[in-house]
Amino acid sequence: MNNVYIHIGPPKSGTSAIQKWLNENREYLLTQHVYYPEHELDENGVSSGNLLALFDATDPEVVFDDDKLETLMRAFADSKAKTLLLSSEFFFKRIEVLAEKLPNAVFIGYLRFPLEVAESSYNQGVKRHGQTSAFGLPATPRAYQLEILDRLIKNAGKERFVLRPYHESCFVGGNLVEDFLSQISVPAKNINQARINSSYTLEGLEFKRWFNQLTLDDLQYDMDKFLQSDKVGVRDYSFVPPVVYEQFKTAFVEQITNFCNEHEVSDKDTFIAHCEQIQQRPKLKQHINDTVFASMLNRFLQQPGVLRKVVVAYETHWKYQQPQKAPERLV
Repeated sequence: MNNVYIHIGPPKSGTSAIQKWLNENREYLLTQHVYYPEHELDENGVSSGNLLALFDATDPEVVFDDDKLETLMRAFADSKAKTLLLSSEFFFKRIEVLAEKLPNAVFIGYLRFPLEVAESSYNQGVKRHGQTSAFGLPATPRAYQLEILDRLIKNAGKERFVLRPYHESCFVGGNLVEDFLSQISVPAKNINQARINSSYTLEGLEFKRWFNQLTLDDLQYDMDKFLQSDKVGVRDYSFVPPVVYEQFKTAFVEQITNFCNEHEVSDKDTFIAHCEQIQQRPKLKQHINDTVFASMLNRFLQQPGVLRKVVVAYETHWKYQQPQKAPERLV
């Protein structure tokens, strides 16, 4: 009988690292009777995974495409593989339609401590989604990913979910990719420990947050590439006041404990213990001064082709725009 596994993320649980390995090792997966459709990766190894293998993203709303499903299943049959494997963190909020269209699919997801998700998601918002506001937590601690998963599991059936903790103490072999492969019975091979889609330094985050006030166009890619590789600055930081952090930590430990006790989560005791013992990273002010900003800008302008693009962006857009935060930096 053919198997279908759908990796759903969720966001900020190492999806990019898993997808990069899967995409680069498709031939090896076929030797293990697993068909993983090819997809694009950007220069940083990041992609939307197999989203476009099943969904039409030409409209503002991403819509399931039955024709694409038919094409995919033909390709799967032609591959002679026994297992179809798909991965995209965009599948997370589309589990219901996937469960209906692929009734024998099993969903694989990773659980990460909600405070880590919140801080990592903010970093991603600045990196890729034009976030300009400072970091903040909601008034009430709510683990939204757990709430969504709880509803989807109840609707689709708990037997269709494989839930794993996102922490190295729980990973098979101490590695996320090896852990994922163990869930689909594929022996680990060619495991690369390199980090994918890493967070910016504090300085890089504030540099990008300032530039998000402006029209970046293709400079968005150049800046992301530069800031992911730039090693100058602080990488270990938190913006949450310590008292607030402890309040949210206590609430989230209770929520994740309740979730793990209600649903089948592998190594839940080890994971809950990790959540209870987690320590906040150093609390730092979310700010860089003009000297640090100028130094980063100088390094950025030295990247190939960037100076020309910056001049064009200034003449085309920036000199007509009025950033609210530190507008003097544009002069």
